[in-house]
Amino acid sequence: MKVLMRTALAVLALLLLAASPVFAAPQSYAVLPFQINGPSSYRYLEKAIPQMFSSRLYWKDHFHPVASDAAAKAALPGSEADVAKTQAALGANYAVWGSVTIVGDDCSLDVRVRDPKGKVWPKSSRAKVNDLIAALQTSADAVSAEVFGRASAQPANAAAEPKVVNQMNEAFVVNETQNQQVYLNPQFRYQGNAAGDARMRSQSLPFSALGMLVEDVDGDGKNEVLLLDDKAVYAYRWEGGRLAPAGEFRPNRYLDCLNINSIDLNRDGRREIVITAVDEKSNEPESFILNYAGGQFTEVMTRIGYFLNVVKLPPDFIPVLVGQKTDQPRLFRPGVYEMAKNGDSLMQIKRLDLPEGANVFNFVWVPGGSKGDGDKIVTLTDTERLRVHTAKGGRVAETDESYSGTAKGISIEPNMPGMGRDKVLLKSQYYIPMRMLAVNLDRDDNWELLVNRPISTASQFFERYRFFPQGEIHALYWDGVGLGLQWKTRRVKGSVADFALADVNNDGVQDLVLCVNTHPGALGMESRKTMVLAYPLDLSKVDPNTAAANEQLDQ
Repeated sequence: MKVLMRTALAVLALLLLAASPVFAAPQSYAVLPFQINGPSSYRYLEKAIPQMFSSRLYWKDHFHPVASDAAAKAALPGSEADVAKTQAALGANYAVWGSVTIVGDDCSLDVRVRDPKGKVWPKSSRAKVNDLIAALQTSADAVSAEVFGRASAQPANAAAEPKVVNQMNEAFVVNETQNQQVYLNPQFRYQGNAAGDARMRSQSLPFSALGMLVEDVDGDGKNEVLLLDDKAVYAYRWEGGRLAPAGEFRPNRYLDCLNINSIDLNRDGRREIVITAVDEKSNEPESFILNYAGGQFTEVMTRIGYFLNVVKLPPDFIPVLVGQKTDQPRLFRPGVYEMAKNGDSLMQIKRLDLPEGANVFNFVWVPGGSKGDGDKIVTLTDTERLRVHTAKGGRVAETDESYSGTAKGISIEPNMPGMGRDKVLLKSQYYIPMRMLAVNLDRDDNWELLVNRPISTASQFFERYRFFPQGEIHALYWDGVGLGLQWKTRRVKGSVADFALADVNNDGVQDLVLCVNTHPGALGMESRKTMVLAYPLDLSKVDPNTAAANEQLDQ
C-alpha cells in the first residue's frame, strides 16, 4: 500500500511539473543601446531607454535581464548580425534593440526583438516626446504579451465589474457614471486631504506672474521653469521641491510684457523664447526673442512689430510661430500670418484661414477624432466663451461657461481716429487669452482641450475685476454636439495665470503644471505672490475605452 501511495504521488508531481509553466527554467533577455536620431540633447536616451525597458520586461520566475553591466557595455548594434553576435556573447535567450527618431515635439519608437531561433519581432509606435515613457510602457507590454507569452492579469468576472476610470491624479475629479470606479485612492475622490496631497508645490515667489514655460531651453536634457511678469523673465530649476533661481532678464523699461512661448526657430535642437510685449505708452507691439544658456539670457531679435504666438497647425500639428500687426486705434490689423526667421528679423509666410473673430492669441486647433467630425478650431470670444468652428470656419457650438480669466490686458482707446486721446472716458481692456492645449492623454482616438476655468462672484458683476480667488483646469472633449467635461482639477486657491504639460522636476513623469498667483483679498493685491503647482500624471493605466458621462459635474 505504501509503495502504491509513493508511486501515485510521484506521478502526480511529474504531471504538475509538466503542466505548470511556473517550474519552467527562467529565460534571459538583453536590452541593447537604442539608436537616437535627433538633437544631441537627447543622446542620453541611448543608455536610459534600455534601463527603463529592461525593468518593464521583468517577469518573476519567467524572464529576467542579463547582468546590467554587460548589457550597458554592449556597442550600439549596426545590423541584425551585430545583434546576433552580442546576443550570443551575453548568453541571452532574447535580444531587444531599436531606435527613437525625434522631430520637434514628436517622436517615433521602433523596437525589435530577436528570439533564440533568430526570428525577429518588430513593433513601431508614434508619440509626443513628453509621452515617450508611456510609449515605452506600451511597447514593453506588447513584447511581454506577444513574444514572452505573458497573459494580462484580468479576473474571470471582469465583464461584470464596474469599468475603471483613469483618474491620473488624486486631485482630479473625473466626470464618471455610477457604474465606474476610480483606481487611484478613491477615498480622496470627493474630499481633499492635506496629508495626502497629490500635488507638488513650490515656495512663494515675491512677484505676480502672468505667464510660464516649462521647457528645456538650454539643451541640457532637463526642463527649466521660466516665469514672466510685466517687466522681467525669471529662470528657475526645480531642485528638492523648490524653485532654484537660474537667471533673470529685464528688457527696456518702457516695455510691457504680455505672454511667453517657445519654438525652435532655426532647427538646431534648442528652443528660442518668444515674448510678446508692447510699448506701454503707444501700445505698439515690440516683441523680442531670447536664447538661454549657462544661466544667461541673450537677445536674438528685438523690436519685432508683431503680436506673436506659437500654435500647432494642421495637418502635421507641429509648433508654428504666428504673428499679427496692430492697426491703431484698432488693436489688431486683419490677418494672422505664419512667420519665419529671415536673418535678424521675421517675415510673413502665408495668411492663416481662420474664422471671424479669431486673432493671434485666441484660437487653437483640435485634431479630429474617430467619429469623423474632422478638425475643429476653438476660439475665445470677447465674452470669454469657447466657440467651436469647423475646419472651414463654420460655427457649430459655444459654451455657456466662461474660461481663460487672465488679469493682463491691453488698453484700447475709446476715441475715434484723428480725435486725439480721450482724458475722460475709461479705456477699454482687451485681456490676453490664456493658452489652450489640445492633448490626448488617454491615447484614444479623441482629443481633449485643456482650459482654465476662473471662479469668482465679483467678476460676474464688475467687468474689470480680474483677481479670481479660485480656478480649475478643465479637460473638455467634443461629443458631437458641444464641448463636454472629461475631468477637472479640484479647485485651486488663487488665480491660475498659466499652465503647461511637462516634466517639471525631471523625474521622467509628465506633470500638469500650474502657475498660480495667491489671492490675499480684494484690498491686498499688491501683496500677491506666485507659486508653481504640479500634478504628476499616472499615464500607465490609461483605458482608451473609458467614456465620459454626458452630464456636467456640479460646480
